[in-house]
Amino acid sequence: MNSYMNENNTVFLFKGLASDWSEIAHSFHNRGLLFGDGLFETMVLVNGKLRFGKFHMERLMEGCKVLNLDFLSLSSINSIENVLAQKFESEDTLRIRWNVYRKGGGKYTPESEGLKESIQVQAFQPTPRIKEKAFFLDSIQVQKSAWSHCKTLSALTYVMANLERKRNSMDEVILCNSDGYVSEAGASNIFWVKNGTYFTPSLDCSCIAGVGRRVMIEKLKTSSRIVNEGNYLPKDVFEADYVFTTNVTGISFIRDIGGKIFRTDSDFDLDF
Repeated sequence: MNSYMNENNTVFLFKGLASDWSEIAHSFHNRGLLFGDGLFETMVLVNGKLRFGKFHMERLMEGCKVLNLDFLSLSSINSIENVLAQKFESEDTLRIRWNVYRKGGGKYTPESEGLKESIQVQAFQPTPRIKEKAFFLDSIQVQKSAWSHCKTLSALTYVMANLERKRNSMDEVILCNSDGYVSEAGASNIFWVKNGTYFTPSLDCSCIAGVGRRVMIEKLKTSSRIVNEGNYLPKDVFEADYVFTTNVTGISFIRDIGGKIFRTDSDFDLDF
């Protein structure tokens, strides 16, 4: 078993024909690599359990339906936890990326609806509590499609957006959709608060249906907080009291967007 993982270590596991998992890839040039024909889930393993595992499974199955992948052969959350338990110490907190892609060959036209799976394991690094500087990126928009809410392997929009973020020495980038409405951040969903009311873009704004987003909305509603999902312009964000982003690695407040300073605290516990 791997008793120690640091941020520079990555372990890849591939599911074989006999449903066994090993560190040997059976097919490197797969449709996920060649066409981005698949989905992935980024998860956190804590004390041997995948946090929010049920939500990840539901989102992955929804994505399989949209991409016409046969999710009946998909591994269960429990089976993945068992595989990880055999290879890693139970006290390790790990970042797990579960990749699901269409099996078989073909060019743009697939030859199969079946799927293949792989797992990428790294040490867990929580998101920073505060992201100092963020900006709206006008040159890249998130495009609307029947699968824009799915977490697909086709992630070039976010790669290019984060490249611009790095070039501009920023800590976060905020994207709009092709209609000009606020969509999401570079690798997370975005929320903001004005006068005690919480706002977040609806899925119609082309944002990914984030598990962290789902958990946050449910937590706020359970606590009788008002949460509005809708179509919002950047000016609506600039009118907020504070802004934060969510993904499964945690919650980050944004201090500065384009020179506008926001609060970085909350009278409500926003931790998962």
